Amino acid sequence: MGKTKITNEQKPQFVQGMPLLNIYIIKDNGKYMVKCPELDIVTEMDTAEQALDAILEIIREYSEDYRNREEIFIKSPNRFHHKPYVDKVLECKDKWELCELITVKYGHIYIR
Repeated sequence: MGKTKITNEQKPQFVQGMPLLNIYIIKDNGKYMVKCPELDIVTEMDTAEQALDAILEIIREYSEDYRNREEIFIKSPNRFHHKPYVDKVLECKDKWELCELITVKYGHIYIR
């Protein structure tokens, strides 16, 4: 039986896009605060999983709202820089694709 030669074009490759948004999950007094600094979005929930799900939903809703009122937001000094993020979020077909845009980081709040 002959061997099949595999060329570089046929070899499986792992391809990952660069994360676009950062999500910080911070535990504080039994609650989980989640922040997306690029879009200035914050939420708080009882569990880390609930908080992550909530922030993903909020990111999607904010992006849709931004698109609907883009003429206003693009002129706003604190929101005009959100447009490239919003465009990428709205390109996502499902939650999985949205998650691929995100880097999740965990931490704690320390007050001195």
